[in-house]
Amino acid sequence: MNGDLSKRNHTRQSHIIVNARYALTRAEIDIVITLLTSISKEDEDFKDYKFTIGELEEKTGRKWNSKQLKDTVKSLMTKPLELPTENSDWEIVNWFSYFKYEKSLITCRFDKRLKPYLLEIIGTRILADFRHLLPMKSSYSKRMYLLLKQYNKIGSRTFDIEHLQDILKVPNSHKLYSNFKIKVLKRAEIDINKFTDLEVELSERKRARRVVEVTYSIKKNSNDLKSFIQTIRELYVNQLLHYTKDNRPLKCSEKGYLYYADEQNSYIGKKEAQKLWEYLHEHRRDLYIFKQSSKENLKHVYLSSIEFFKEYLKKEFVNKKIAQLKQGARILDISIFPNGRLYEMNGEGLYNEDEVLNLLYELVKEDKLKIFA
Repeated sequence: MNGDLSKRNHTRQSHIIVNARYALTRAEIDIVITLLTSISKEDEDFKDYKFTIGELEEKTGRKWNSKQLKDTVKSLMTKPLELPTENSDWEIVNWFSYFKYEKSLITCRFDKRLKPYLLEIIGTRILADFRHLLPMKSSYSKRMYLLLKQYNKIGSRTFDIEHLQDILKVPNSHKLYSNFKIKVLKRAEIDINKFTDLEVELSERKRARRVVEVTYSIKKNSNDLKSFIQTIRELYVNQLLHYTKDNRPLKCSEKGYLYYADEQNSYIGKKEAQKLWEYLHEHRRDLYIFKQSSKENLKHVYLSSIEFFKEYLKKEFVNKKIAQLKQGARILDISIFPNGRLYEMNGEGLYNEDEVLNLLYELVKEDKLKIFA
């Protein structure tokens, strides 16, 4: 059967929905974001969406059964959204008006009260690729990604701690800031940087030794896990990547699969391989290939992402001239601080630092600027 779980991968939500107060489990939020992809911007009203469990498994990349789905849906229907409102004291709405399971076919419909926020969107639209959200195991990380995606073009977002805890409806065990930081804030930072198109960095603001606000800087992620895996598969086939904790040599085959080089025909299961890829990505600066590669291979590595490119600049050009660029009527000698910030060596202000970095990156990739020895 060809159901209503479309091939679309993007969701459109109003900022009202993204900033609503609600708390869902990982399974519940995955159901919501998966079905959000079925809504088309051409739709004038909600309709009944029909799909099988098999289609749901294919779309989400995880196993489901009828009991698990029923339990998830029952729980989801008891967890409404509390929408931020201007003209009323509060408004509480369910995600869906109903679910039905009959002859292996699931039918559901979004609640009509959500129409202004999912169809007739007035104000800020948050467009997100649900493939970035699905791999994250923490429901809080998924929420934080959407909250930060809204401020993608601004470049940062600041949260009052108590207000953010209220939006996420965290349990009392997470109200203590040290727990909240570990379980929510830092976990979100790691997950977002690993799986999504955003690269974020957390900072804190204290008042009388108490953290009262946190800020996430936000920029485009050029070295997410997917890009990292692609780089390894393209450039480092059958080369030693890393030694595992039990001292086993790890390599990547021609077909793109990880394997242990100390054992013939060794096979690493999908779950273990995923954990290994994540470990390699997290410790990518320590990988054997990046330490032992030839100059030409190292050049490929440093140009494989803008993050690695910046690492090369920090390694070779701290307080040295990288290039001379024209910015308006000025001629600027560009250098880099040890902390990775670009600067102009003659003391002139450097505007649009990210644009300058991107320009250097493109010039080197096009071989118009030669900086590799």
